[in-house]
Amino acid sequence: MQTIHIKFLTEEDRVRGFYELALHSRISSFRGEVYQIPLEAVKFLEDLHIAYRRATDAEVQTAHDQVRNPTPSVL
Repeated sequence: MQTIHIKFLTEEDRVRGFYELALHSRISSFRGEVYQIPLEAVKFLEDLHIAYRRATDAEVQTAHDQVRNPTPSVL
């Protein structure tokens, strides 16, 4: 399955888009409000007029780095 990383343009789009994708497709979220969705879900978002943009390579790299190398907890 091919995927794409996106960021929603507004808070309203983010809430609505996440809700709709969670109900009708797949969505994975990363820090920095970067979301990974199936490529087919892009048309779904466009049909619902939910604004998004493709995440930049730097945003995706930062999101993945935070998962792989989280900030250490101080006890």
